[in-house]
Amino acid sequence: MATRRAWALVLIALALYILANQTQVGWTYIMSNALIGLVLVTFVYGLGMLKPTEIRRVVHNLSPRPAQTTLPFAQREQAQAPDHSQLDQLAWQSAEFYEDDPVEVTLQFNHKGLRPAFLVGGQEYCPFAPEAEQTQTFFVPMLFKGRSIRLSYHTCCHRRGNYQFPGLCLHTPGPFGLFGTRRTLEASGEILIYPNYFPLNRMRLLENRGFADKQALRVGASSEVVGTREYRSGDSLRQIHWRSTARVSKLVVKEFLDTDQLTMTVVLDLSKQGNVGAGKFSTFETAVRLAASFGYYAARQNIPFHLAGQSQRWRPPATALSWWGILNYLAKVENDGRASLAEVLSNLPAQPFVVVLVSKPDEAIDRELVSLQRKGIQTLAIFISLDGSTPASSLSQSGLGLEQRRVNPHNWTAIFDEV
Repeated sequence: MATRRAWALVLIALALYILANQTQVGWTYIMSNALIGLVLVTFVYGLGMLKPTEIRRVVHNLSPRPAQTTLPFAQREQAQAPDHSQLDQLAWQSAEFYEDDPVEVTLQFNHKGLRPAFLVGGQEYCPFAPEAEQTQTFFVPMLFKGRSIRLSYHTCCHRRGNYQFPGLCLHTPGPFGLFGTRRTLEASGEILIYPNYFPLNRMRLLENRGFADKQALRVGASSEVVGTREYRSGDSLRQIHWRSTARVSKLVVKEFLDTDQLTMTVVLDLSKQGNVGAGKFSTFETAVRLAASFGYYAARQNIPFHLAGQSQRWRPPATALSWWGILNYLAKVENDGRASLAEVLSNLPAQPFVVVLVSKPDEAIDRELVSLQRKGIQTLAIFISLDGSTPASSLSQSGLGLEQRRVNPHNWTAIFDEV
């Protein structure tokens, strides 16, 4: 596309040509032809200038945590920070990224054409960065064949989630700035950011009471049936209770008694109405970080860990989750369900220890928490509010000694001094 400068040169050349016809002065013909020739040459030169350009994006974690996804809590050597000569061989998918981790994003430009590219600029959009840092502008004076140029910028992983980099739009005004060229390069890539978590190593709530050592009611694989529930993905077809299935017209499975091992279940409120606030410091995001912290403890202590909640898209797996599974599920889950937390608690199968994360308490939730305690299920209720205030609740008058804690999105790690 012709720039204003190109049109200005064309007009000057035209004016000189008219002047030459009127005065018959030779140098005006020469100047007019030179300007027209310059415009034509730069036009031809700029055609496809950016076509041979390639871009590779590499994201490097500047503060990596010990890798734990393959073998949780195994002793592994921490990789040294790579030098720029090795960036072409790196794949950022092998790295782990967590909320608030500082990262370096490097754009590597390679030009394979014989004609050099001049004055290349563009904008990089980083979807996981803080809002003020998402748009990064860059400028490359010249790109020559066989010479790589790397540009880097620093930011941080603002919030958990699965992010996709968009295409990168390049533009150049061409030599002398006469004819602009644009091209969108698919320098796309996917990055999964795990939620932040507190490395919880002790839970006095369990250990001081000897709860981890005593036998407790747990849904398992013995021969004694303790109840039924709705079928979940991963359940064995052999456990289907056909009589109940025929009565309610949907798959229902049997639950069995197992008294061999403690399990931990964290209940999330996945309903839209269960969240207060927005963005990184909402009550739901705080609940996700708390769940990851309890998952860390369970993985470290080799305690089977379950997540519970109701959502059509983000229903937690029925089986116990590994540390890798916990992080991957919590990195992607969103609160888009319709079922309330009270409904989830009413359908919760028998569990020995349950942590309930409550964002918007109400009487129905209070009743279900009391019901869990009366069933002999050890229950810890954590109330999350934007200011950490104590919810209006009748649980203190229940007389059942229900363990309760309160927390807000800014001091959520302080709760682990109390559990």
